[in-house]
Amino acid sequence: MGKILEAEFRKELYKNLIDAGYDKSEAQVIVGKKYYGALHESVKQGVDEFLSSIVQEKFDVTLDTNELNDKITELKKLKELLNT
Repeated sequence: MGKILEAEFRKELYKNLIDAGYDKSEAQVIVGKKYYGALHESVKQGVDEFLSSIVQEKFDVTLDTNELNDKITELKKLKELLNT
C-alpha cells in the first residue's frame, strides 16, 4: 500500500511506464488504479481502527476529519476518472 500514496512515487511510476512504451492514457489508468486501491484501503483501515477503538471503549485512536474528507474527495475524483 505505502509508496503509491506518495505523489513523487506516482510521478516516477508514470514516467517509467511512459519510458517502457505505454501510452499516456494507459499509464494514467495503471497509476490511477494502484493509487485508488491503496488510498481506499488507507481510508478503510483508518476508519476501522477508529471505530474499533470506540466499540472497545478504548478511545485511543483519533480521526483527522479534514484529512479523511480530503482523501474521500480524492477517491471520488479518481473513481470518476477511472470509470470513464
